[in-house]
Amino acid sequence: MRVGSIQGETLGASMILAAAVALGAGLAGHLSLGAGVGIGLLLGSFNGFFIQALLERRAPMLATSVLRLAFFSLLALIAARFVGGAVWPVVIGIGIAQLVMVGVGVRRGLRA
Repeated sequence: MRVGSIQGETLGASMILAAAVALGAGLAGHLSLGAGVGIGLLLGSFNGFFIQALLERRAPMLATSVLRLAFFSLLALIAARFVGGAVWPVVIGIGIAQLVMVGVGVRRGLRA
């Protein structure tokens, strides 16, 4: 991981956001909901690393996209089972992490 890379910044921002969501939900009395979203944020922030690794290997994008979707869906199911809650907070966290990655990329693009 390069320091200052889009993936690294996404991971850092997602970690901060996950902690804030878990803390806020815990204070509101919805700890399992906050934990699910937080775990989803952390899981989803690794998607950029997977994309980069697959691009470096020149893997076909369509096939690997389907495999990544299946992989992250499986991770969401396992994480939801681990937390003891519904799967949708984890999936929402994964989606938010993707939006964070887009935001980091846009911010980088505007700076260039």
